[in-house]
Amino acid sequence: MRGRAARTIELIAYVRGLLEENQPMTLRQLHYAIFSRNEIPYENTQASYKRLSRVTTLARRAYREWQLNGGGPAPDIGIPPSWMVDETRAPETVSCWDDVGGYLDTVKEAYRRDNWRAQPSYIEVWSEKATILGSIRRVTKKWGVTTRVLHGFGSTGMENEAGRLFESLSENEKDITVLFLGDHDPSGRVIEQDIHRRVEAASGARFVLTRLAIHAWDIGEFNLPPQKIKGTDSRAAGFRRAFGDNAPTVELDALPADELRRRIDSAVSSLVDHDQWNRDVGVQEVEYNTIADIVRRVNAALNRSEGC
Repeated sequence: MRGRAARTIELIAYVRGLLEENQPMTLRQLHYAIFSRNEIPYENTQASYKRLSRVTTLARRAYREWQLNGGGPAPDIGIPPSWMVDETRAPETVSCWDDVGGYLDTVKEAYRRDNWRAQPSYIEVWSEKATILGSIRRVTKKWGVTTRVLHGFGSTGMENEAGRLFESLSENEKDITVLFLGDHDPSGRVIEQDIHRRVEAASGARFVLTRLAIHAWDIGEFNLPPQKIKGTDSRAAGFRRAFGDNAPTVELDALPADELRRRIDSAVSSLVDHDQWNRDVGVQEVEYNTIADIVRRVNAALNRSEGC
């Protein structure tokens, strides 16, 4: 820690504690979490955000350097890189394998039964922005729930794709629920209503859209940093009518990541027929073991062939 300012050491230690308790998180979620907890001096400013970016980069590099050096005492300022996620810079790759044996191993690990087929409900999660995806993936993967990112007001392609799917689900008498995640601001509130209307029109089917975040009361409950309504926002008048002339706004990223995951998990669980779900999980286990046995047999045959 020689050469590091005491404020930097303090911030890294605090960040590491937060991430040990609640990870993964994005940089912006971490920024808001530090401010909302109000346990160390930290302001909701661009300067603080940039400083946080610098110190977390330093900490992740220190941890990675320790890993590459192959041992010794772990660095005091180290943070495992996997504890932080950045969906906006995820690479796009082509799936490749060293050999067919590696491919079969991937197939074995990737198999998952569609347990929603036997459920009375169908559920998706829609987010106004992509920045929180990494922090909620643990829950959406657990339940096998489809996630869609609107990137603002969405697109015609997105509404038509969801519409065709919802049309077929409706014909099979499925109850459809969309769990919506968005900013609490004039645009975020209109986006929620707009995409609901557009997809219903595209599908010809009615479905329930439930906002999980952010609600006006979250600001006080979680000490979220309020922002002022932008004077240039053409939707500000409607927002003020609904929430008050001096109503604050807040970004989706400000809600604690663990609370966001908890809400999704609770909402999905409340709509699941758990007896049917557990039966399907048991079937999935049998099917997975069958696939694993086939993979072992094929790999053994390939190894014998290579040894000839």
